[in-house]
Amino acid sequence: MDHTDGVVLAAIRAHATAILPDLAPADIVPERTLAELGLNSVDRSEVVTNVMDDLDVLVPITEFRQAMPVAELVVLFERYR
Repeated sequence: MDHTDGVVLAAIRAHATAILPDLAPADIVPERTLAELGLNSVDRSEVVTNVMDDLDVLVPITEFRQAMPVAELVVLFERYR
């Protein structure tokens, strides 16, 4: 996985922890899914939407699938940056 600048992972961490304040940024690791971290479907949708806004990208909804590990989300967002 390419973490060229860490911006995408940082954005995912920021928005996930804003929704679940008890979640530590260090808990959001590439191997885990947002669902495993305790975010429900509405929460996950909010994280994705906010990350797209932060990065000023539009990722087609068809690109997302259930239970994507954070690593796959990073790669997907990087592809559209």
